[in-house]
Amino acid sequence: MKVENPEVTLNEDGQGFPDDARPTAMIGWNLVTNVKGDDGQQHWLNIGAMSLREGWGDLDFWQMCVRSGAGRVVQPPGSVHRVTEFSQGLATDWHVYPRGELRIGRKEDHVTVDIGDMHIVCRPDHTWHYTVEDKDAGVSGEWVHKGVGYPMWYGKEVPGTFTAHSISYGYVWAGRVEGSLTVRDKTVRFAGAAQRERYVAVDACPAEVGAWHDWMWFHFDEMFGSLDEMKDSKHKDCSIYLVDEGRYIPQSDFVIEHYEWAFDSTSGAFIPTRYKVTIDTEVGVLEMTANAVSCYVASGIGEAPDSPTTLLDWESVQGTFTDTAGRSRTLTNGLGGTLIRQWKPYPNVLVVGTNIQTEDAPTM
Repeated sequence: MKVENPEVTLNEDGQGFPDDARPTAMIGWNLVTNVKGDDGQQHWLNIGAMSLREGWGDLDFWQMCVRSGAGRVVQPPGSVHRVTEFSQGLATDWHVYPRGELRIGRKEDHVTVDIGDMHIVCRPDHTWHYTVEDKDAGVSGEWVHKGVGYPMWYGKEVPGTFTAHSISYGYVWAGRVEGSLTVRDKTVRFAGAAQRERYVAVDACPAEVGAWHDWMWFHFDEMFGSLDEMKDSKHKDCSIYLVDEGRYIPQSDFVIEHYEWAFDSTSGAFIPTRYKVTIDTEVGVLEMTANAVSCYVASGIGEAPDSPTTLLDWESVQGTFTDTAGRSRTLTNGLGGTLIRQWKPYPNVLVVGTNIQTEDAPTM
């Protein structure tokens, strides 16, 4: 979405429910990371704090999940299907409270978001400072996400309307992150890239955008950005920020291609494990490729959901940028990931009925 002024203010970081909020409104402060720890391992972390109005149960909650180490995709003997072998990660319990437990504090020089043992401080230098602890899961940490330039807005002066029941204000912002994470008494310092989201939904119905939704982010030393595509509603949005040039490009055309689909038992669906992305901007063409090596089903509690929302973790992102004069350069230190929403358009028997060996069969 192209907005008049892409600058992020503390008022927007601390915005609560809007005046036009419906019973299915929700607000959130979310983060996904792709980082390298001083233990030599790659780690992916997702965390979110949200408040949901009466249509969703009139409740507040926070939750996080940590995944470490790259998984793989295999093709079991006797099967035509590939299958993921991804780490399930360590997820905290869903910390659920009556609505009102999530508290927004507004000061002249910062905004605070507090719910239970999760705390966020939003500062005017565009940093978000996280402090979190889950004693039962043995997980705690502190980290800082830094926003540079401008984010991708999907609603600012007016909300973005994607479907009849997907209407929201907010932004997503790829940037650098660093800090520490303790998992079961082992502390790791980490640094890498992450995307944060400030989400203010007038009305939210994820099922309506489930016909296929890719919500993607990437971060190179030279440029970063976000892409959003909903196949059913024909919605496409993209923004790129060129770091050295200090140039913000809020609208570009792009094509997302999905390859090497594999069955993932946690979502109960086939997911793409290789991406190819081409973004055509006013200053040149960005081409990227990436492989998924782990995932987290954000909508899955217990049995695999009918309309899964899945975070796909990328190991790295390879990219080249060719400017309008034809000069091409290889981009460095690429990281990123994507969130997909989908409807499962086939019965599980299509997978169960194959000749996959019992020990290799997806759990349905």
